[in-house]
Amino acid sequence: MKRSAIQRKTPLLNRAPMARKPIQKRRKAARKASTDTRWRSERYLAFVRSLPCCACGGRATDAHHVIGLHWGLSGMATTAPDSFSMPVCRVCHQAIHASPEMQARQPGLLTDTINRGLDHFTDEPIVGALADALEFIAAKEDAK
Repeated sequence: MKRSAIQRKTPLLNRAPMARKPIQKRRKAARKASTDTRWRSERYLAFVRSLPCCACGGRATDAHHVIGLHWGLSGMATTAPDSFSMPVCRVCHQAIHASPEMQARQPGLLTDTINRGLDHFTDEPIVGALADALEFIAAKEDAK
């Protein structure tokens, strides 16, 4: 069976193509300068990672920043200052994030880490930040 060509009932109109607006690139909004004034020190974090895990005594690979204590140090998309970090292995790090009981042990573990840091460092920016952190922890623990 032979097929016939489809015939249009109305002729096509010769019109100009649709007027299209050129695609404009969106400008990126200028980002505000960071207002984060939290103390940061790669040197101190390297020292923290060199210590044994504060939870199990094994080899620490991570510097864990305190979480879940409701001290206002960390929260949504924020990390506590580096002076509030402690050495942990990967397994213990995951356990701290998963367990409220482990999170409750953080002040004691953190105090031990800060005291080791105060024994190790002698330069002012690090010693000052660690002394402030130790004072902050003591005030929060006394307020309980």
